[in-house]
Amino acid sequence: MKFAILKNGIKPEGLRIFEKIVPSFLKHGHCLTENTDDVNFVLNLTNIDSPQIFRRRSKAIFVITFVVADSVYNNLSAICYQTLIRSLSNMVVCIIPGKPNADIIFTTPEAGFYSLPFDPDEVYKRILPIASAHFAIDNCIDTNLPPDSWVTTPIVEQIKNYGRELDALGVLPTPFPLHDVLPQKDIDQLYHLFEVKGISYGNLSARERIPGFKKDNTFWMTARGIDKSNIQKIGHEVLLVHGIDEETATMLVSVPPDYNPRARVSVDAVEHELIYRTFPEVGAIIHVHAWLPGVPCTRQNYPCGTIELAHEVVELLKSCEQPARTAVGLKNHGLTITGLDLEDIFSRIRGKLQTEVAMFA
Repeated sequence: MKFAILKNGIKPEGLRIFEKIVPSFLKHGHCLTENTDDVNFVLNLTNIDSPQIFRRRSKAIFVITFVVADSVYNNLSAICYQTLIRSLSNMVVCIIPGKPNADIIFTTPEAGFYSLPFDPDEVYKRILPIASAHFAIDNCIDTNLPPDSWVTTPIVEQIKNYGRELDALGVLPTPFPLHDVLPQKDIDQLYHLFEVKGISYGNLSARERIPGFKKDNTFWMTARGIDKSNIQKIGHEVLLVHGIDEETATMLVSVPPDYNPRARVSVDAVEHELIYRTFPEVGAIIHVHAWLPGVPCTRQNYPCGTIELAHEVVELLKSCEQPARTAVGLKNHGLTITGLDLEDIFSRIRGKLQTEVAMFA
C-alpha cells in the first residue's frame, strides 16, 4: 500500500520516536510517497492541543494521527478521543515520551483506548488493520417501501421500545455533540466523508418480512448518529435494509416518500446484513459499547462499517454453539448480540452488561 507522512507540528521528541516506526512500514512492502491524492493511508504528525486536519478526498483514505502528550492530563482518554474527532482521523496514536523508552496509546472511533510499551513493529501491527480495511457504509436509497410500512410496523414498534430500554441500561452514551469540538466546516467535511449527523453509540436491528421484496433478509435498523432512545419515524430514525450491492459495497435501503434525505442506516449494517444472510434463525441483533465476561472476541480492532469486521464477526459466530442466541466481543469496542427476537436478547442481558468495555493490546 502507498502512504504519505504529513508533518503538521508534532513535537521534536515525538518526531524522533515516530521516525523509528517508519522502517516497519517499509520493510513490509509499503511505499512512501509525497502524492497524497494516490495513497491508501496518511500518517498525520500534529499537536495534541491544536491538531491539524488532513482533508482527504475519499473515506477510502485512512488517516492515522500521531500526537505527543508530554504533560499531565486529567483525562487523557477524553483528550485523545477529542483529538481523534478534531483531526477527522481513523486512529490517534499518542506518544508518551519516557526514559529509556516511551508508551504508546491507541484510540479509535469505536472508543478503543489501550496502551503498549513502545515497539516499532507492535505499533505497525496495531495500525495495519485500520489502514487496510474497506468500508461498506454507502447507502443506495430507494423510495420503494410499501405504503403499509410507511408509518410503523410491529417490529419497528419493538425497536422503539427496546431503544428506550438500552438507554435505561446506561449503554447508549454519546461522547459529546460534534459542535462542541468541531467548527461547522469540519462537521460538513465529516458528513461528506462518512454521512454522519452526530456521534452516538449502539444500534438495534430486527428482521421482518416485508411484502414486495423477494428476499427474506429484510430488516429494520436504526439510523446513524441518532438518539436511539427517541426513535420516531420510519425513513428518519429507523430504516429498512433489503440487501447489499457487493460489487460497490453499498447498503440497499428502502424508505417512504417523506424520508429524511440525510438519513443513513447505521454503519454496522454491513455486519448485520451478513449475519442475517448467514444465519436464517437470527431474528434480531443489538450492538452496544458494553461488555460481558467470558465472551469470545474478535482478534483485530477493525473499524465499524468495514467488510473485514463483518466477516470476522460471522466467523466467530460460526464457532459458537448457538450462533442465533449468543454474544461475541468486538476487540476494544463492544458487543454484538444475536437473538431469535429482541425480547430474547434483552431477557439474556438485563442486569448483566458491564458499561466498561474490556481493552486488549
